[in-house]
Amino acid sequence: MQAKNSGFTLMEVIGVLAVIAIIAAVATPQIFQAIQDAKVTSLVQEANDLKAAVARYYKDTGTWPRHIPTRNEDHFNQLMRNSDSGGNPIAGWNGPYIESQLSNPITPGGYLDLQVTNNANYACDLDGDGNGDGTFITYRVDGVPDNLAQNISQMLDKDGANTSGDTAWQSAGRVKRYGGNHASILVMCLARV
Repeated sequence: MQAKNSGFTLMEVIGVLAVIAIIAAVATPQIFQAIQDAKVTSLVQEANDLKAAVARYYKDTGTWPRHIPTRNEDHFNQLMRNSDSGGNPIAGWNGPYIESQLSNPITPGGYLDLQVTNNANYACDLDGDGNGDGTFITYRVDGVPDNLAQNISQMLDKDGANTSGDTAWQSAGRVKRYGGNHASILVMCLARV
């Protein structure tokens, strides 16, 4: 009597590998989409938190906060630090107004900024008439591709910016593309000043 060999045949192993490959091919796009959705949600939540924080800061100090990132990661951020650019205490400051340093969830390490401006490149058009509507405190985030920027605009402005080729979202509402020559800069107007 011969001993019976146990184990898998080559065909069984190939079959299992084929099933695993099919599952991976189906699941991978959903995983990447979930990661992108999480980044968008994180940025939208951060913008909403900032909107509330700058309002509290203004209520306490009568001024609007500034965030200036620096190359050595020592951020000048008046929402977390009671000092102006000269190192002097800010009257009425009752912070910190945010729990952690600002970060760019779309492009880790990417530039971001919080400032009061009426610069035409940052001008928000809340009424959609094609003209900037004054001076705003803006939150600028660099490295945001169009598909994610449109999702952010749709979530914050609810402007129908969910169709391919639609560019109206880029200049109207609270969310807009920077008006200069940097196509990946997204500007969110937090409050009119």
